[in-house]
Amino acid sequence: MKTKFFFALTVTFLALAAPASGEQRVSGVITRETRWKAEDGPFILEGDLLIARGATLVIAPGAEIIIKADAQKRFLAAPFDRADSTLVSIRVQGAINSVGRRNNPITFRPENPALTNFAWRGIILDEADSRHSEIAFTQISGAAVAITARNTNTLIRNSAFENCNIGILALQGGSPRIHNNLITSNFTAGIKIERSNPHILNNIIVFNSNWGMWCDNSSRITFRYNCIFGNGDGNFFDCDPELGKITRGGRNRDSTDANGNIVMDPVFTGSAAEARAREIDINLQTDTSQVRDRRLLHLPNFQFGPPRFIDPTQIGAEGRQLSGYSPCINAGDPAGKFKNVDGTRNTMGPGGGPDFWGR
Repeated sequence: MKTKFFFALTVTFLALAAPASGEQRVSGVITRETRWKAEDGPFILEGDLLIARGATLVIAPGAEIIIKADAQKRFLAAPFDRADSTLVSIRVQGAINSVGRRNNPITFRPENPALTNFAWRGIILDEADSRHSEIAFTQISGAAVAITARNTNTLIRNSAFENCNIGILALQGGSPRIHNNLITSNFTAGIKIERSNPHILNNIIVFNSNWGMWCDNSSRITFRYNCIFGNGDGNFFDCDPELGKITRGGRNRDSTDANGNIVMDPVFTGSAAEARAREIDINLQTDTSQVRDRRLLHLPNFQFGPPRFIDPTQIGAEGRQLSGYSPCINAGDPAGKFKNVDGTRNTMGPGGGPDFWGR
């Protein structure tokens, strides 16, 4: 017989005693600092989770959060919206610190990723404490909205949001800082903005089914040094008409707008775009007068293996690596705080920028 637990705001978050596999079933209300470590998981979300004001959930690198197929809606707080009235969510009124590492990300995914419908509502930053909240090196999939940011300026960086209805929804005030993310293969929009003023820099927003970015034609948006391309119904809807309007000159000539945004294929490793770029590169004639060490002219041609083609609508963990031919490399915001780990100019997407973000 399956045992169910219910929680009140006056008690701390609990989990079922972990079985031999280390699996923990989680739901309820967190009322003080709580830590989820990778070795204690995976964590099976079987009902709504509410992080109450004054409380913090800290998720360690490598942790895996799996949304159970039959997770129960328990109404720990009034429904946030129509989707939240039927689907389980992680609602943050306190703080969340979901910070993985480049080689050890945190993962939120449905128990059955093959389901055609969205399995959960997603993470709702409901006036979350942005001083102590951060989402970084985190992968989220299968949600109605991966991240909803209401009246908060929480930092969301170096993460991947894919196969959701909407990647990031910013609404009702606040200025979430959205830096160096991959937002791809979502249905309605990569990013949707309603009465909010987000700062969107150095992201790759590509191959979403409908819109890359859906604005409300009134919010003040900072949108600079992003790569936006190949979104089914268009890259922008109800946004500033200057966004994506190509200017001449610059590093990515004929593909960059006045705000440094690139409107061209990001060229992932193994993609058809990489194969095409490689073919062009191989066929280019070298001006021998420019070769300093002429011995190199007599070396045999390097033989590339067969290309591993990736469907751009199915870019997953194996397809996130930028090719050496990518226009996104060292094309992000040139400010010092955005520099890559090796000190070079920011590279767009999750691979770019610093490991740690100063407060």
